[in-house]
Amino acid sequence: MLKKVCRISDLKKKKNKHVEQKPPFIIRKYGDSVNNEIKCKHNITNYDVILWYKQDRGKSLKLLGYLFNNNPNYQEDLEERIRFDGDGRKESTLRVTDLNFNDSALYFCAASYTVL
Repeated sequence: MLKKVCRISDLKKKKNKHVEQKPPFIIRKYGDSVNNEIKCKHNITNYDVILWYKQDRGKSLKLLGYLFNNNPNYQEDLEERIRFDGDGRKESTLRVTDLNFNDSALYFCAASYTVL
């Protein structure tokens, strides 16, 4: 019988690697802006990309764009009211100005690494 052996130190290392997004929710009025409030950070070595997604009610995730190191890359159809900045190696902030009905959605971030 084969058993998989996992060292405790490996488990601790895996637990410490995570992506964190805050706050869990934001409530704003139409016409308001969300500036420097939706934050994403990670502590995963060699990850240099943060991706931002939007999920409208009852729909699948839509990529808004990604941040590679300090360089934002926006999807072509993304409105200029939605922007993000930061450093893909550690953190990013999502901003949405002049909120309207279509901005009411779930926003997600993810971290990844570049494959050369």
